[in-house]
Amino acid sequence: MNTFRHIPVRYFSFFLGFMVVFYTVLMLTRSGPFTVINNIRMGSFFCLSETKPAHLSEHSSENTQLRLVVAYMRGGSTLTADLVRHTERDFYVYEPLHGISQAVKRNDSIQFLNGTKRYISDGELDLVYTEMIYNWFACNFQKIDIPGLTNPFIAIHTPEHQSYYSCIQPKNNSKTVIQRVEQCIPLLQVKCLNYKSRTIKTIRLPVEMAGKLLKWLPGMKFLYLIRDPRGIVNSQLEQFVTEGKNVSSCAKELCQTISRDVKAFDELARCHRSRMLSVIYENLCQNPIAMVHKIYNFFGNKYSKRVKDFVKRMMQGPVRACDYCTDRGNALANAYRWISVIPKEGLHTIDSHCSFLYPYLGYQDLEYNKLNITKSSWTPNTGFTITRI
Repeated sequence: MNTFRHIPVRYFSFFLGFMVVFYTVLMLTRSGPFTVINNIRMGSFFCLSETKPAHLSEHSSENTQLRLVVAYMRGGSTLTADLVRHTERDFYVYEPLHGISQAVKRNDSIQFLNGTKRYISDGELDLVYTEMIYNWFACNFQKIDIPGLTNPFIAIHTPEHQSYYSCIQPKNNSKTVIQRVEQCIPLLQVKCLNYKSRTIKTIRLPVEMAGKLLKWLPGMKFLYLIRDPRGIVNSQLEQFVTEGKNVSSCAKELCQTISRDVKAFDELARCHRSRMLSVIYENLCQNPIAMVHKIYNFFGNKYSKRVKDFVKRMMQGPVRACDYCTDRGNALANAYRWISVIPKEGLHTIDSHCSFLYPYLGYQDLEYNKLNITKSSWTPNTGFTITRI
């Protein structure tokens, strides 16, 4: 028997309307059973195991630390990665995605060491990035792109690989680039396979894609570095690395990216919290000894006197004037230098695109005159501190 037959239509309509309003309120206030169900759904989505693609083989790395540092251009990542990798026998790779990103911008076909060539669209670039990082971690050099294996960054930022870079850049040689790389790659491979740890630093990998690597590489740990967007944008403009974009476009693009990344980080922390670390750059510069100690604890490394002396020299030593070096001394003054040079209108433009992020990240939303009085923007013990440092 249909029990609804005897319920007046107006009462039934009222009941449906009430339920619609009730659940709408729960959605908007992010409370109640709907949010619990939604959180379970999102947590389950990010925690689902994901089989890595069949073509991604892996050399055994059970006893090798895998350390990924993800950040933003002019966000302090070079210094932070130098601190992370200052351990015995570490195989370090600096910005391995730079070469492939530049080739894609030129619409060039990408050649890989195994001889294959392909054109990569913007839509598939993030997945290609993820696979390239995986291949570097797994010492799968045959599947790595030639632009990445020949990038000048190798000679500039990883002098420990100078023998390899000199090998692929001989003064007199009739061999092709791929032949030279094929001949010289054992110089990298022996280090990659035999060293105690592998560290990769990149400004091009979205946090969501780092989540794939956490699933594909159970031994990997992931450090996510954040800096005040105002400092990042100001530095990008000063160093002319904005590809012609104005301050508004730079700030909008950066803060939309950060917003996506911190949301992805929150979700990934549901199932990978012990393998993820968020670090505020200003906190690192303000408290270098304590912060680096915590970072080393996270990665399971000994915080030795050698490391402590290195931190003091890099972050508290004599001030050096240089744009890309990491041992400039007085790291805190360098982190906040933007406050004394940023134009007032530039600050207002950045704020218009980024101020929604400041409370969550722990930064103060201050007017131009007040900012120049405080000389700082980050407030300790507030904001985005997943994994708590």
